[in-house]
Amino acid sequence: MQNMHFYKHKAIKKGLFFMSLKFSSNKSALLSVITPALAATSTKSTLPALEGLLFSLEDNILTVCGYDLEKGVKTSIPVYAKEDGAVILNAQKISSIIKSFPECEITFDTNDKNIVRITGAMSDFSIHGLAAEAFPNLPELGGDRSFSISQSLLRDIIISTHFSVAQTDARPILTGELFKIEGRKLTVVALDNYRLALREEENAVFGNETDYSFVVPGKTLLEFSRLLSDIEEMVIVEFTSKYIIFKIKDIIFFSRLLEGEFLDYNRAIPKQNKIFVKIRTEDFIDSASRASLLVDEKLKTPLKCNFTDNILDISCSTQYGRVNDNIKIEKSGEDIGIGFNGRYLLDALHACSDEYINVEMSTPLMSMVIKPAVKKENSNYTHLVLPCRLKD
Repeated sequence: MQNMHFYKHKAIKKGLFFMSLKFSSNKSALLSVITPALAATSTKSTLPALEGLLFSLEDNILTVCGYDLEKGVKTSIPVYAKEDGAVILNAQKISSIIKSFPECEITFDTNDKNIVRITGAMSDFSIHGLAAEAFPNLPELGGDRSFSISQSLLRDIIISTHFSVAQTDARPILTGELFKIEGRKLTVVALDNYRLALREEENAVFGNETDYSFVVPGKTLLEFSRLLSDIEEMVIVEFTSKYIIFKIKDIIFFSRLLEGEFLDYNRAIPKQNKIFVKIRTEDFIDSASRASLLVDEKLKTPLKCNFTDNILDISCSTQYGRVNDNIKIEKSGEDIGIGFNGRYLLDALHACSDEYINVEMSTPLMSMVIKPAVKKENSNYTHLVLPCRLKD
C-alpha cells in the first residue's frame, strides 16, 4: 500500500495565498461550512494556525478547512466571488461572529495585511487574520481502498460502541475502535480494561470484496458522528496505511489511523456462562440509575446486583445511606450476587437499543455479557462489563 503524500492546499499553486480574498454569502451557507470545520481545530495549541480555519476562494468556490495535525475537515460552497485569495481566521471568533448576524448577506473583504472586514446588516467587524501559508500541510484526500455505508447505520454503530473506548493513553491502541471488514460484513469493536462493545452488521458495506481492518481514534469517530444524519444517504470511506477519509456531500473528514495490533477481543468474551437472565432494558436502566443516586464518587462504591429467583435486587450502601431497588426478571440457572461500577453498567445498558436484553453470567468475578433478547437477522451486538470485587 502506497504512503499518503502531502501537499500544500491547492490554492498555493495559483498564488492564492498571496491574494486578498473578497466575497459575499448568506449566514446559513457560511455556517454550513464553518461549523463542521470547527471539529478539527485545536483549542490548546501554541500554534495560532491550528486554532484557525483556512478560508480559500477560487473560481466562486469557498473552501474552509480545519486541521489539528491529527484530524481535519474540509468543506466547500459556492459564493459570490469578487477576488480569489486565502487567509486564516481564528475558528472560535469567526464562528461566533457569523452566528451573531441576523439572517442576511455577509461580505468578507481582506486587505494586504490579512485584516478581514466582515459586514452584514448594520454590523461591521474588522478582525486580524494570519497569512495562509502558515497553515500546516494537508494530506492528499484520496485513499488506496474504499467502501460506502449508510449514514444512519454508521452513526448508530459509533454511538453504540464509543462508551467502551479507553479514556487514557496507557495502551494507545485502545483509544480507538477496530473496524474489521470481511466482504460486505462490518465488525466494530471498542474495549478498555473494564468493558467491551462489539457490533456486527451483515450486508452493511458496499463497493468492497476484500478483507481488511484498521483502528480509528475514538475522538475522531465521536466528532465525525456529529456530522452524520439519521438518513440512508451513503458515506464514502477511503483509507491508506496511515489515514482514513470520510466523504459526505461537500464535507471531507480525515484522520490519522492508530498504529499497532488490536487486542484479541474474542478471548475476552466468556463462553461458559451458566446463568441466563432476560430483563426489560428500561427497567434495568431505571433501577440502576436510582441505586446510583447514593454512590460515593470518591470511593467509587459499586452497585451490588442480586439475581434471585425472578427478582433483581440492586443495592448500594454508602455514607449517604442505603438503597434497595427491585425489578422483575426471567432467570434460569443459580442465584448470584455480583458488583459493578454503576457508570460502566449504565453506559453498556444505554447502548442497548432493544426492549429486552439477555444477561449471561457464570461467577461473581467473571464479566457479565449483554446481548439482545431477540437476535436480528443481519445485526447483532455484545457488551461486556467487568465486575467489581464486593466486600463481605
